[in-house]
Amino acid sequence: MFWVVTANFTEDGAVAYRRSDGTWARALAEAGLLDSEAIAKELATTATQREQREISDAYPIQIDVENGVILAQSARERIRANGPTIRVRRPD
Repeated sequence: MFWVVTANFTEDGAVAYRRSDGTWARALAEAGLLDSEAIAKELATTATQREQREISDAYPIQIDVENGVILAQSARERIRANGPTIRVRRPD
């Protein structure tokens, strides 16, 4: 069982995942894995307080790793990681 810190970018609201080097990625596959929920919570709290210009509402999520692929455990987080569950209409 692993943990990842997720948030949203303040500029456009897109999903953000914290990398191991402390930067933020838009893909779950780039997220830094943590083996402790306590550490993940601490990083999320610190990020929310110190990185308000870049991200908002950081929190830890529980994930699985299968064959080297990071998979969110909850349905909500799978949807956030993979995009909308319905087709988005084109503006034209």
